Amino acid sequence: MAVVDIKESVKLKLELDGGMDGDKQIIKSKVFSKVKPTAESEALYGVAKSLAALQTLPLSKVKRLEEIQLIEE
Repeated sequence: MAVVDIKESVKLKLELDGGMDGDKQIIKSKVFSKVKPTAESEALYGVAKSLAALQTLPLSKVKRLEEIQLIEE
C-alpha cells in the first residue's frame, strides 16, 4: 500500500511582535491565502519580508501553512 500526498492549499502566516503584556508576549498574526502550492520557501520568505516592511509591528516569525491530502494508491 503506497500513500501519496497532494498539496491542496498553502498559506503564508506572518507573526508580528505586539510587545509585552506584563510577562506575556503578544503575537499578532496576518495570514495570506491562495499561495501557489508549488511556491518555493525562499520565494515565500522574500515576499514575507516585503510584506513585513509594510506593517507597523516588527516581524517575529514567518510560517508556511500547508494542507495536504493523503490518498492510497
